[in-house]
Amino acid sequence: MTFLYRYGRDGRTRFARTGRVVADNADGVTLWIAPGSPQIESVLADGRPLRSVSLAERCDLPRIRRETTWRGPGIVQFAPTKGEYSISWFFTDTGEFRGWYINLESQPVRHRLGLDSTDQALDVWVTPDRVPHWKDEDEFAFLTGRPGRWTPAEAAAIRATATELIALATAAEPPFDGRWTTFRPDPAWPVPALSPDWDEPHLS
Repeated sequence: MTFLYRYGRDGRTRFARTGRVVADNADGVTLWIAPGSPQIESVLADGRPLRSVSLAERCDLPRIRRETTWRGPGIVQFAPTKGEYSISWFFTDTGEFRGWYINLESQPVRHRLGLDSTDQALDVWVTPDRVPHWKDEDEFAFLTGRPGRWTPAEAAAIRATATELIALATAAEPPFDGRWTTFRPDPAWPVPALSPDWDEPHLS
């Protein structure tokens, strides 16, 4: 089953990735994002990547969206039924587990194409030996309090969620209990196609 995971705000998708459902149960949805899977990404209007400019320019300069593909080895991505985050398992080119990527985001909203969420900038990388590294704290601080983003009180709650997940990871508690770390996709699986309806109004 092909699944569309979209990030956006104000009814508009800013980023979308296409995956294959490998588990869908009471815990949440788990996807395999294969190398070369189609995706939609936002770039500056002149084609430069967003991270090539300052935070202020990144927020204020006009953007366009374009279809690209997932670059690098495939990942497993898990979105819980309840929780304002997703977790991705990263692998090397030869399939060895590289670590967990915790993405703080709004509670995903389920729809006929997949899930919609809104990114909250703050991330955490956890190595296989369970050492956490905060990421994008400068962007998180810069966006806090800006119109359409999160308030300082909400920022504290977002950081608290990340801290709780770090505690689970360091204690090897689910979902950081070894699941998916040895995952190997079926080599017969085709690369999924991007849904022609990917730009339906974003729901998160």
